[in-house]
Amino acid sequence: MKTLQKYIKDASFFPLSLMEIYELNSLCKVVTRLDARKAIPATSSNFSLRTKPDEFLITKSGLHKRNLNPTHFIRTDLSGNPLHSLSPKPSDETLLHALIYKNFISANAVLHCHAPELDVFNLESNEFTQFTKQKQYDLKFGFIKIKGHELLKALGFKSHTEDFFLPIIENHQDMSLLSNVIIENFIQNKIPSPLTAFVLERHGIYCFGNSISQAEMRLEAILHFAKNLKK
Repeated sequence: MKTLQKYIKDASFFPLSLMEIYELNSLCKVVTRLDARKAIPATSSNFSLRTKPDEFLITKSGLHKRNLNPTHFIRTDLSGNPLHSLSPKPSDETLLHALIYKNFISANAVLHCHAPELDVFNLESNEFTQFTKQKQYDLKFGFIKIKGHELLKALGFKSHTEDFFLPIIENHQDMSLLSNVIIENFIQNKIPSPLTAFVLERHGIYCFGNSISQAEMRLEAILHFAKNLKK
């Protein structure tokens, strides 16, 4: 009973429904699997779950996600603000989760991790990169082109012969700046393939889906691509 009472109230002072507890526990299991592959070092990485069209639960800041449980999530609006004035600080990258939920009505889960395989997605050295530098933002960004792989089907492609263009953006500490670059160049402008994830160079990946399981499946596929590129 005490354990249940602990779960019923989340860090934002809003009660969690039983369905939210079930979904958050599923998300925590995904995080445990990511920890096993050394993808969430130190206090890095953050994870979220949409609970209403205009609300989502996201991990709070400064927390190692290794022992994540439903009490470690904060209820937030689509502007990235906690819904309770006394709520702890949400993840520093809440704005990037918010822009995904705001621009993709089918997105219900976002996974952000720092898997070591992602280092291969490098704007300077990767031969598959086509990039530009927009003077307005003074940031490099572009695409990693992945083709001819059977796991492209995990991203929704009908055939392995299709091309997947994974957006990659130069890392920056200003989340508002990064949000603007992503919205204007990868959401408002038509891109070569559907947006399911994007990479911040030498930082990590944001991968989303219509469910926790779909987001994890997409993330696993992209990490597999990265591992193959390293060979």
